Amino acid sequence: MRRFPTTLLIIVLAVIGLVAGWRMFYTAESQRYQQVKTVRAQRSELHLVETVTHEKGPIASEEWRLDNVNGVSSAAYSAQNRAGTRVARFTEPITGYDVTFAFENLVQDGIWELQTRPLRGNTADVYTIRVSQVAGDRSGTHKFVFADPHYLATTAGRQYEIHLDKNKPVPNILTLQSTSTADDRYAKVVADFAKFGPPRFKKTVAAAREKLLKS
Repeated sequence: MRRFPTTLLIIVLAVIGLVAGWRMFYTAESQRYQQVKTVRAQRSELHLVETVTHEKGPIASEEWRLDNVNGVSSAAYSAQNRAGTRVARFTEPITGYDVTFAFENLVQDGIWELQTRPLRGNTADVYTIRVSQVAGDRSGTHKFVFADPHYLATTAGRQYEIHLDKNKPVPNILTLQSTSTADDRYAKVVADFAKFGPPRFKKTVAAAREKLLKS
């Protein structure tokens, strides 16, 4: 008496199951793979720059630059003395996600929203902030200039609104509505740049500044 081919039947059923599963999930998984591949192939760039121009002192200008291109990060510092005879410049690779975290902090503190402000208060130091980002086929840049972040954060004056009415051609100065133009985000952005960097980067910046201060 011949035995029923149980083993062969199990193998056949397993093959049928594999083929059915492959046909069921292949399309979805193939699309997902192509999407991941496309995302990985997209160009990703972050560029953050703070330039400080000094009216007085041995150092005429300084610049901090943070870059992340396709996941590779670096931080750079450059400065020039007042006489224009000495320039300090160096770039250091940054491992990990420090530049990405710095970008997120700056975005949270308004780097895309802040605008150029009139140079008031202590104008000895003028700050120029630039930010640019590339994500695939989308990109954006923004730049603004200001002085004395402490003044902008605490004083900065007030903005008055005048509403003219044809029936009342002369506005009542005593009833004008005003809002404060103080904005502490300028100080936060400056602080974000100042606190960035691993100890070695900060130490190198301090050494470079000390040499220029003595030049």
